[in-house]
Amino acid sequence: MSALLARTRALLEAQQVSVEMRSHAPATSTEEIAALRGTPLAHGVKALLMKIRGELTVVAVRSDRTTDNRRVRTVLRSQKLRFARREELDDHGLVPGRIPPFGRPLLPFRLVADVGLTEHDVVAFTAGTNTDSLLISTEDWIRVAQPELFELT
Repeated sequence: MSALLARTRALLEAQQVSVEMRSHAPATSTEEIAALRGTPLAHGVKALLMKIRGELTVVAVRSDRTTDNRRVRTVLRSQKLRFARREELDDHGLVPGRIPPFGRPLLPFRLVADVGLTEHDVVAFTAGTNTDSLLISTEDWIRVAQPELFELT
């Protein structure tokens, strides 16, 4: 089990969140992962690490939607944004496609999320590995992750 997956599970368990972990074959795309874990693509969460207003920020959106960067810039009042560079990810032990949709205290970042994530009862995501997915209730995710919700897609 990866260290990030273990930390994510520990955080959720400490918050008394019921977690279903599904192990699956390695996958890299959100479509592949959803199929392997047996969940609708819309239940999946893509967590992107972006540099916004000089600060690394986790931006979480549904796996079946595309981030609207113009909207992200507008709602977060930033003229520029970019994806985190490889060395910025490495500095925090993160790998693209394996970032959980959490900020503080799990990850040292602000967490902003698309309101579309609240449309289903369950969210599914990876955390530090491409062979394990965690499924939790959307209500529990919001309670524990405390995302700032905006229309981002």
